[in-house]
Parts: sequence; C-alpha cells; structure tokens
Amino acid sequence: MFRFPVIDWDFRWQRPQQMSVQFARHGHRVFYATTTMSVLPKEDAAFDEVARYVKVKLVEPNVWLVTLCANRNLNLYTDQMSATDIRYLNWSIEYIRERFQIGHLVSIVDLPFWTPLVSSMEDSKLLYDCMDEHNGFSTNAPSMIRLEEQLARKADLVLASSQRLHDRMKSYHSSPLLLRNAADAAHFAAHAPVAPELASIQGPVIGYYGAISDWFDAKLVERMAERRPEWTFALIGHTFGCDTAGLEKLPNVLLLGEKRYHELPMYLHRFDAAIIPFLQNELTKATNPVKLYEYLAAGKPVVSTALPELETVAAGLTVIARTPEAFEQAVERSLRQNNPQLMEARKNFASSHTWETRYEELHRTILKRLFPKVSIVMLAHNNWPYTRQCLFSLQKPGRYPHLEVIVIDNGSTDETSQRLAELDPDCFKIIRSDVNLGFAAGNSLGCRKAAGEYIILLNNDTIVPDGSWIRRLIRPLEKHPGIGMSGPMSNHVGNDQAVDLFVGNPVEGANPHWLKEFYGLYKGRSRYTDLLGFFCVAMRRSVFEEVGGLDSKYGIGMFEDDDYCEQVRRAGYKLLIVEDAFVYHHGSATIKKLKQEQYDDLWRSNKAYYERKWNKPWRQPKRPENIFYGADTPEGVAGKLGGRPCLLVLGGREWSRTPARWQQMVRELSQRNDCIIVVYLSAYFGHEVVGIRKAGPRLYVTNRPDLFSHADLESVVYCGGTDVLPYFSSDRCVVDTFSYHAHQLDDLKIKLQTPRVLETEDVPLLISQMRRAPQP
Repeated sequence: MFRFPVIDWDFRWQRPQQMSVQFARHGHRVFYATTTMSVLPKEDAAFDEVARYVKVKLVEPNVWLVTLCANRNLNLYTDQMSATDIRYLNWSIEYIRERFQIGHLVSIVDLPFWTPLVSSMEDSKLLYDCMDEHNGFSTNAPSMIRLEEQLARKADLVLASSQRLHDRMKSYHSSPLLLRNAADAAHFAAHAPVAPELASIQGPVIGYYGAISDWFDAKLVERMAERRPEWTFALIGHTFGCDTAGLEKLPNVLLLGEKRYHELPMYLHRFDAAIIPFLQNELTKATNPVKLYEYLAAGKPVVSTALPELETVAAGLTVIARTPEAFEQAVERSLRQNNPQLMEARKNFASSHTWETRYEELHRTILKRLFPKVSIVMLAHNNWPYTRQCLFSLQKPGRYPHLEVIVIDNGSTDETSQRLAELDPDCFKIIRSDVNLGFAAGNSLGCRKAAGEYIILLNNDTIVPDGSWIRRLIRPLEKHPGIGMSGPMSNHVGNDQAVDLFVGNPVEGANPHWLKEFYGLYKGRSRYTDLLGFFCVAMRRSVFEEVGGLDSKYGIGMFEDDDYCEQVRRAGYKLLIVEDAFVYHHGSATIKKLKQEQYDDLWRSNKAYYERKWNKPWRQPKRPENIFYGADTPEGVAGKLGGRPCLLVLGGREWSRTPARWQQMVRELSQRNDCIIVVYLSAYFGHEVVGIRKAGPRLYVTNRPDLFSHADLESVVYCGGTDVLPYFSSDRCVVDTFSYHAHQLDDLKIKLQTPRVLETEDVPLLISQMRRAPQP
C-alpha cells in the first residue's frame, strides 16, 4: 500500500494515518510519502542517481516513511509537476518496488496534486480517497479541481468520507464507496490523567481540538466566551488561516496550540462539553469530522453547528444548533443533562464506528473490486516431489492477494494423499478421488468446485515465478470480454508459447535476473493463437460455465487441450498468449511414466478421436518464434531477414545483471518497432549462447556474427567491443565514444578507418542520433 497523502505522517493524526496503521496491523506493507521531496535539480539524471535521493525510514511495524525525489521543490497545494518531476518521482517508486520486492501495489491518493504521477504508474491499482471539498480550501490552486476530476475518472476505486462527497464523485466514477470516518474508540475511552493546563480549572470546560482555520467560527466562540465568563474554552490546534485576535483577549479562552495524538485524551477527558463550531460553507457541508467519533468515544456531549453529516450519522447523540443563541443554550443543556446513560450510548456508538471496522469494509471492497478472486485448479496423480515444489512456489511472498488453491488428488498411490492432508485447510482445498479420473475429468471437477471469478488450470509439474504471474494472465481477460482463455510463455511447451532463450533450472525455475529482463523486453505484449498449452491456462469462470467441462473421453490425457481450445474458439472467443507472463514447466511429468507402447497407443487413439469429433485433421502446433530458425549459413540468414532493417551490436561478451551502458543501449534499440537487433554474445546471464537465439520481440543474441556477413545491415554498433569484424564494411560502423577509454577509442578509429563517432552521454539521445545516421 503506497499512500500519497495530504498531510505528513507526524502531523495531526487523521484518517490517512489511522487507515495506514490498520493495513499494517493486518500484515500489509505500507509506504507513506512525505509532503516534501528530495530535490535533484539537474534535468538529465539517470535512474541510479535518482534512487540515491530517495529516503526510507521505518516508523512503525510494517510502515515506512518515504521521501521521493523530484526535480524541483514542489508545494502540494499550489504547484504542478513537470515532465522531469514525474519521471524522477516514478523512478523513486520503481526503486521502492525493486528494493522491497513489491508484487501487488495499491496506491491510495489523498490529494489531486499526485494525479500526474499516479496516472503514469504501471501495475498499480489506484484508489482515490476523497475526504474534502477541495475548492473549499483557500490554499488550493484552481488546477486542483481539474486534477481531481481526472483522478476520480482514472481511479479503480473511489472512496468518499461523506454523503455529499459521495454524491459528487458519482459524476466521475460509476460506483464510489461511501466510507465515513471513525475513531480509535479504545484510545479515547481509556482513562487518562488531566492535562496540566486544565488541572486547576474550576467550573465547566468547553473544549475543541482540530484545525482552527478559516472554516472555524471564531466569532461564535468569542461571543459565548464573553457571555459566559464562568465557562472556560479550551481550543487545541494550529490557528493558521483564522483571525483569533478577539479570542486572545479573553481570559476564559485558552489557545493551547497543536497537541500530539497520544496527548488528546488528557484534554478531552476534562471537557464537560465538546463543540464543533464550523462556519456554513461548501467545505464544512461535505465534512465528516473525525473529532465527532473521538468526542463520543469519551462519552462527551457534542454540540455542533448545522453539518449534514452529524444530522445523518449521529442524530440523537449530538445537538445541532443553527444560531449563536441556540448554540449557547445547547451547551448549557448539555452540561445539565450529561447522565451516565447518555454517556454509555455515545461510547457504544463510537465502538461500532472504529478504524478497524472501516478497514475491514475497505479491505473486502479492495479484494472484490481490485483483485477478483482467482481459483487455481491443480491435478495431482502421484509425483509428490513435483506437487510439493509447485505448492511451495504458489506460497512465495508477494502472491496474489485473493486466491484459492484447489488440489484434486487424482487416485494417487504414493505419499501424495498423506502430504496433502497435512496442508493448511485455510490455504488449500483438497478433493480426493479414489480412482484416476484422467486429466479432463479431474480438472472439470475442480472447476465446478471453484468459487473464483477467474480459473487457472495449473499442472503440478510447474514452478510459478514471482507474485505477478496471475495478474499478468488475467489482465487481458478483465479488459477484453472477447478473450476466452490466456496462457503464459514457458521453457517447455509444445507450441509457440515456448521461449527460444531460457535461463533457469529445475530446482528454482526461472533465473530471477533473466525473468526481470524478459518482463522488460516483452512488457505489455500479447498475441492471438489457435492453441494454448494446458500446463497453465486462465479463463473467466463464465466461459467455463458457457462452454462446459473438458471432454473426459480423452482419458488420462493428450489432445484434451487442443479439443477445449477448439470448443472455446467455436463459442466465439479468442485465445491469447500473454508474452510478458512466464511459468516454468518440467514437462509431462505424469504422462512420461507410461511405457512407450502405451504412450504411442494413447497418442494415436486420442488424435483419431479429435479428428473424428471435429471433422478435420490435427495440425502440428507452431514452433517458437525465431525468424532465423533453420538458417545456418550467411546466405540463409540474409534470406530470413528479407530486407528488414537490422543492427549488429558489439558490446561486452556476457550479458549479466550488472548494469552496463551497452546493455542500456541494446534495451533502447530493441524498442524500435522497425528493426531487428542482433547482439554478439558468448553468454546470457551465464547461459552459453549457441547459434542465433531470440531474447526479445526484436532482439536476438548470437555467438556467430559471421552468419550476418551477407546481411544488408543498417549499422554495426561498437559500444564496448574491441574486436573489429573484417567482414563488415566500415562505412556502416557507429562508435559510442563513452563506451571506451581514450586509447581504445583511438585504436578502434584506426582499425575502422571511417566510423561515425557519436559523443553524447545521454543514451536515448545517442539512439536518436544513430537513427539519423546517413546511409551510403
């Protein structure tokens, strides 16, 4: 949970801090931004430099205070972010996400100032907590109102703290949630010693705490204090924006300044009556005062000016006064009628309106609306070591927050049944079948038992990576109702879902550094297909209910995934490969245990059944995508390019996790939609490169640059490599000055004779200049 606040953490303790603490107490990590930022005034700073300006401090268990980095010193109420500010702030958030390995992020925004930043953030659920009528603050610039409309329209969920705000938010958002304020009832109900400033006072104390600003009716309090010298008025809070000159002259008015949250009960328990003397304006008509619930938690009588929220939520427990005379009379009656029964009723009201109950309501709503329930259905027939490994990977930190895992024990005869029985029933639902139902019937049973809005069929011989894999798979299903099923890329699958260059192992699955690079290269990419491998496939529950279960006539397995894909497509849905999702697959762990003769018979019979059922021949699935497949000569490689623009990059010989300028250049170049990028490498994250392998949508790596000697290359880019390849003409060579020491650069210029030398430290600018390089 990342909170973009309106007030600092250690300022007046209100809804932002209270709700943050509730999330933290329930196990969520909370990052609370400060209202001031570190300033990095240069315009062209890199990510690593910005990250050094970000400050992080643990202030409570599971709560970190974060100072973000911006290009300028920004005022939250009057300034607007520049493009550079947004970039630096975004990088600050990325740094926090990387440092703390955040998989699922909910951003709660309290002030529209943050809109440009949160609108540019990726992979974050956006929640706008509307607590105020912003045009009611004299300190807010007019731009704040325009930004608020953008924020509310973009938000995944909008909260409103009062009915008036809720009604206004409905103009921008289809279903805002009315979530009023509350109190830490136990904190204010508990006995506390009287504050020293009030200990010696004789007679009634009429008290108020909170902001004493331009919406505070100072004249009303001044009038009462003049008329009632026997009453002492204790006013707690900063007085910025309020004319308190008249109050300061009165001997029975104490302006006590701001007090810390833990001190407030010491003052409140000495109040004989608590007041909310607000002026009538757009701001106060929309307010749901936190102090109301805190006053009542201490059992105190409350007198207020006419505020719609008080008349709605606390009728009978507060007194509403519409004139100065009525206000004074209401205070007087409250002092006379403060009996134990009324005090108990007030405390009971407050105890049912706590921050804990507000958290529970909000958490339920977040799960329902922002993280729809997902049911994973896993079939297990023996092979307990595989099942254990898969289940362990599903429980990694950062996992999807609204998940059920259904394991079908499909007639296992090894230790599987015993081990499954030992699992936590709150995390896993185990269904036992005494016989092997087969792949189709077993998965169909699990789907019928699933409660999720989305269902994922997951083989037990898989290892899921970080916590983002579910979000990546269901994202297109949420956005496009015409997509019936989606599937990830994998290291082992018999169609074009297979990655061409994988780095990992059977113990841990995907190498985390390779995976991060893979996610970056394929970010947001997907493509339609006719076939998805059922080692891992996601679908909306409604699609399963419409299409029905998998065909059990395929027995223990094979061709049922081809069959179900055909069913889903004939129902009018599309199938999608999510290219920036990955799941490791050992591959056919159960079916491979069949004897070869049994396997062959099953393959032939199921293939024949498929062809009879659909009245068409079964076709071999597509191969993994690599345009150079089958080319092992320079002529063949040139033919595969077919005239497409191509760049050959000569940087370091090993692609590693250590940041290097030439790797940044390759990443920038690979964003070109019109060009194939080939990098001369020996190893990719420690994995030996042999031949020409596809690492990204348009990025290839090779240990054989000679295979491109016949290709009509757009450029040969030297950015670290010192070996001059003799079979490429020098008039197409581009040299990055900042990738070499002076003596290396001089030597390279001599060898290349007439290279084009580019001299800029800014990599994006360098790439832009490279694209404008003149061609012979």
